[in-house]
Amino acid sequence: MQCCAEIAAKSHVNVQIWPVSQFSSDYTYAKSHYWSNANADAIPACVVLPTNAQEVSAVIQILLKYPDVGFATKSGGHNANVGVASSDGGVLISMSQLNSITLSSDRKQAYLSPGARWMDAVGVLEPYNLTVVGGRLGDVGVGGLLIGCGLSFLSAQYGLPCDNINSYEVVLSNSTIVNANADENPDLFWAMKGGGNQFGIVTKFTVNTYPIGLVWGGVRTYARGVAPQILAATQDFTENFPDPGAGIIVTFQTLVNSLDQFFAIFFFYNGPILPPGVFDKFNSIPTTSDTVKTQPYSSLLIANAKFGSVYGLRYVLRGATIPNLPAPSGIDLVNANFNNFVSYATSRGLTGLLQPGFIFNFIYQPVPVAIPAASARINPLGNVLGLSADNGDHMWMAATVSWVTKLGDADAYKSATEIMNNMVTYTKQTYPGLQGSNFKSGLPDDGYQPPIFMNDAMTDQKVLQGYGNETFERLKSVQKAYDPIGFFPARTGGFKLI
Repeated sequence: MQCCAEIAAKSHVNVQIWPVSQFSSDYTYAKSHYWSNANADAIPACVVLPTNAQEVSAVIQILLKYPDVGFATKSGGHNANVGVASSDGGVLISMSQLNSITLSSDRKQAYLSPGARWMDAVGVLEPYNLTVVGGRLGDVGVGGLLIGCGLSFLSAQYGLPCDNINSYEVVLSNSTIVNANADENPDLFWAMKGGGNQFGIVTKFTVNTYPIGLVWGGVRTYARGVAPQILAATQDFTENFPDPGAGIIVTFQTLVNSLDQFFAIFFFYNGPILPPGVFDKFNSIPTTSDTVKTQPYSSLLIANAKFGSVYGLRYVLRGATIPNLPAPSGIDLVNANFNNFVSYATSRGLTGLLQPGFIFNFIYQPVPVAIPAASARINPLGNVLGLSADNGDHMWMAATVSWVTKLGDADAYKSATEIMNNMVTYTKQTYPGLQGSNFKSGLPDDGYQPPIFMNDAMTDQKVLQGYGNETFERLKSVQKAYDPIGFFPARTGGFKLI
């Protein structure tokens, strides 16, 4: 491709061009290392591996001369949506060489490059007894999580990951390099806190650091039979949130033929010793395996990735927001949604609609009011999600479907869509007008806002529209101001402002 040849000839960027470089380690890793193997089907015309913002700018300058060439920017490759961080026949900008983690001189901030992974970022800072607010699975890339805003085990103490970004270094559509912060380009600074990848390519995040020592956590697994106790404990943890240092992810996995069903719960406490009263209701439930221990934070994130990020399969991930209703309705709801999910997954298998080997995961992610309260304290300028502690407790639900071959793609997309749509519909129809636990004030629909968390969203979901008309229109105006030629909307994947 002429565009790739020109990047190689006229810039200092490492360029790996297909087919000559198809077996090089740089090309092979960039093309094939994705959480979802569906992205590895794409064959980029070339992979470019910039090491700084100036090299990204040089790539953009040449892409501007070839308006028919698509491109994608890849951080860690954990986004399951095909075409967001993968390119078939276009230019794949791999950030794998732009991966440094450094501390400011006063150690109050860290400079994160987008190609780093969270286990690396946390590991680099650990000798200083410092950390950053980032991902819960260590293999997730820094860049992808932060442009979607992210959710962290530390969020009840320090807000969402994007709340902790003090400045972005961004390459715009005209190839200029700018900073976006409270003083420079403040409208872009606001838009990038959860607004996605349609504004520019971020080459550096300046984020807050916080003290940390050893943490308590790990994964416990449980048999299907203890579902009522686990689900009641999950609802109670969210409504009667015990400690801002605590966090959980509750997951249930079933094969389509229902032969293998189990819960896996990721536990976290920000301290070496778990105090009484934090996870008491969970601690009394019998487990089938238990890796919980006191350990460095980076070790926890690495172990979470090994358990929770299984490579070699195709995945879809779909999210939706529902209120965490107060008990007893809230306990009824978490059980009903669970039973409806299991019934759906099992019936799909029994009717022969899916091939053997499909795996379904149902995921409960508590968002107690402590999280938006921490966001408001850490980031008074706000992010685009519009969370408010007054609106009560939420549950960011998600479903994953995994399978082996592309023959299952359409069935997987359909299944994930139906699972989440059915859940939201059931909740709204069964509990009309009922608000989340700890609700103080707001509109009737606030328990479902924002409807979709970007980091859990499928391509067809209208994430940005879900932030509300006023925010959506403001995002559109910022996007047009910084990208008047529509370079990013036309040339790369992602959630669109149209």
